[in-house]
Amino acid sequence: MGDFEVTIDTLHGVVGRHGKVRDDLSAANQQSRLLARIQPPMQDPATTSFITAACQAGQAHLDSVSMIEQELQTRIEELKASVDQYVKTEQGNHGRMAVKD
Repeated sequence: MGDFEVTIDTLHGVVGRHGKVRDDLSAANQQSRLLARIQPPMQDPATTSFITAACQAGQAHLDSVSMIEQELQTRIEELKASVDQYVKTEQGNHGRMAVKD
């Protein structure tokens, strides 16, 4: 079996990168809100029909991206909890080893 080492800094880096992706996604989503609010240049049936479809597609896209944002936030919270548990476990292990020495 191979050995590997995980550092707390590495784990915090993983959490930070997830946060950056979430923040970038959120910013892009905010800028894309116009996709769901397009106004027709004129009131004719063809344009109105096209704009309605475009707004629905834009809203579906925004809803999808919002769900991904929420999933990322959940993952970030889970990762933070895992890092906290890892830190506590490592501190406990070091404490037990120090007592044995």
